[in-house]
Amino acid sequence: MAAEFGVGRSSAREVVQQLACDGLVEVRHGHGIFAADPGPADERSLSVHDGLCRARITGVFEVRRAVEVEAARLAAVRTAPEGIVALRTMLSEQRSLLGGDAWVFVTTDVRFHRAVVASARTDLLGELFEQLAQPLGDVLTELLDAPSLPDTTGDQEALVAALEVRDADAAALATTPHSDL
Repeated sequence: MAAEFGVGRSSAREVVQQLACDGLVEVRHGHGIFAADPGPADERSLSVHDGLCRARITGVFEVRRAVEVEAARLAAVRTAPEGIVALRTMLSEQRSLLGGDAWVFVTTDVRFHRAVVASARTDLLGELFEQLAQPLGDVLTELLDAPSLPDTTGDQEALVAALEVRDADAAALATTPHSDL
């Protein structure tokens, strides 16, 4: 399937997982992927399905917290001055998007966090973040709607300020509430 659509295997797997989480396909290991039965499902299967979707969302946020908090600690001692300027520019752009399209807002938010992780200058954390970025963006976009986009720029401003003064503990603290579900 990945080759047919010209995407990587991990991207194809993520799409299939999301479609299964949304109840649109059934994955039968060893047999293939099938369109889900559109007929009525009993309440028990719906609650299991809902529980699995909630577990996936919780898992994404748990991994996000682990990666971003440690990246913030490391970035506090490794971010170059031009990195601080770039983060402030992204933060300003994100503020201007409040009240707008959720997907654009989330894309900008993920880009900001990608830059913080890159500032940590640790390849493995960067790779972990890249694996997390797409599911994180999908989850955040699902959770948000345009009229109620949360203003997380205060947390992000505190993070940039901590990076600027090279305070690893303050950077981690500023990242923690932003990475909670």
